[in-house]
Amino acid sequence: MKGLTLAILIILSVAIVGGVIYSYYHTAGTTSTNTGTTSATAKQIRIVSLAPSDTQVLISLGLGKDIVGLDPYSYQLLKDLNMTSYLPSNITIIQTYPEIDIEEIVKLEPTVVVLEWGLYASYIPKMQSLGLNLLITNSDYAYDITQIEDNIMQIASYFNLTSEGEELIEWMQSHLHEYVGEVRIAYLDWICPNGDFYTAGGNVFINDIIVTAGGINVFGNLANYPLLSPSNLLVSNASVLIVQEMYNYTYTMNLIKQYYSNVPAVQEDNVYVLSGLAVDLIDEPSVLSVYAVNLFHDIATGKAPHYIDSSWVLENLNVSLPVF
Repeated sequence: MKGLTLAILIILSVAIVGGVIYSYYHTAGTTSTNTGTTSATAKQIRIVSLAPSDTQVLISLGLGKDIVGLDPYSYQLLKDLNMTSYLPSNITIIQTYPEIDIEEIVKLEPTVVVLEWGLYASYIPKMQSLGLNLLITNSDYAYDITQIEDNIMQIASYFNLTSEGEELIEWMQSHLHEYVGEVRIAYLDWICPNGDFYTAGGNVFINDIIVTAGGINVFGNLANYPLLSPSNLLVSNASVLIVQEMYNYTYTMNLIKQYYSNVPAVQEDNVYVLSGLAVDLIDEPSVLSVYAVNLFHDIATGKAPHYIDSSWVLENLNVSLPVF
């Protein structure tokens, strides 16, 4: 999500390892509640969605008007896409940071709360104890497009919208391009004040984007989101450096020049800073992820500007969220 903090990045690394726990909640938490919900008519559905990756799917399945509560990051994403009209005018924004406002969710009397296990697993027992019906997904921890498609069908099946889910997957496949190349790319999720940084290993979604875009992840031999030092970046021999914006462009570039000036990508002026919607395409494995591949290909081939914000993404990648 936007404003990804260091603490959340650490959670990312830990959460991936906990797949067994997710499997338990995914089975125990959703199978028992599906029976009473799948026969509901569209007018009876009241959805609370707590993650942009799930919200993208819900909107694309035509369930936007059934969403009564939404996390701030999902709302901002739809605002960037000029798609808030697909939501009810009286939509309630649910606070999710630093804590989820569970009381506000209960007040909305949702028929189902769609939430990410990887982000909100610790809240699940309390939500269940309060009688909230949960659809637990794991989209944020998909490591390739196939897993995104599986998550889409999980949500579509829950709402008896399998045909729409299949159409959505077909749309994604028609917009997905695979490129061949050997550009050595280093992706920096977060830069610490001392120059250490978090990057993407070979078993996470960002790696799949890099490879599909025709690049080589220089840290693909590592796992999850490791914390590395400037010396690791130097010996990686990365020819392209992609960095999530740290607060603002000036501060980000100052960090890069201070700690990574000897890296080939920096010396050759092949540094690309992502902000806004550009970050959303990468941080939220979901429907819009097909555009992330094209974005990385444009970067790898030198067709993108060095600062990539929401405006550039909308104008040059023609980003849109389909609705079926």
